[in-house]
Amino acid sequence: MSLKDALTNCLLMFVAASCVVLIVKALPQTPQVVAGTGVKTVGETPAKDSPAPAAAARDVVKVYYLHGNTRCPTCRTIEAYAQEAVQAGFADQIKRGQIEWQVVNYESPGNEHYATDYEVVAPNVVLAMFKDGKQTKWKGLPEVWEHVGDKAVFVAFVQRSLREFLGEPRLAPAAAPNPVRLSLDPPERSAPMPNPVRPPADSAQPVLPLPE
Repeated sequence: MSLKDALTNCLLMFVAASCVVLIVKALPQTPQVVAGTGVKTVGETPAKDSPAPAAAARDVVKVYYLHGNTRCPTCRTIEAYAQEAVQAGFADQIKRGQIEWQVVNYESPGNEHYATDYEVVAPNVVLAMFKDGKQTKWKGLPEVWEHVGDKAVFVAFVQRSLREFLGEPRLAPAAAPNPVRLSLDPPERSAPMPNPVRPPADSAQPVLPLPE
């Protein structure tokens, strides 16, 4: 091989090596995670140091309207009246999250336990109290079926039942004023009537009997 050919080959190898270097430099570099330094791969979603704390369980009273797949007009009326009674009478508690109104179909898949838990055989309104996420007591209001014919009575019944369930004191009815009693007894005489003057016994004037 001549010197000229050797120089040509060296030049070609140099050019090829330079192209390889340029290509490598042009490729994106991905820095590696170095243990203990907190340096993370570019574009990697920062890992959470610890799981987010679970939301604290709230103390709440849930007012359920439980119904089945069949919805009769009376059932829908009970739902509408009960919802209005709760939302109108306890708006502040609802806003603060202390009372919740929920409509549940206890015949839907996964909801069958509501019928068992609250002994439901027909649509009903149920009050349930939860403390720290656990139910502490509940009460059904089957009387709504008796009051559905009178909306005012129905609403008053639901609101009164919910207040009693919450432990609010029941307002005592205002005492009626004492009526003025008119006495039919005759007024007492201030002084005794004077004795009538009788004539002497030897008088000739006859003695007349006094009127009673």
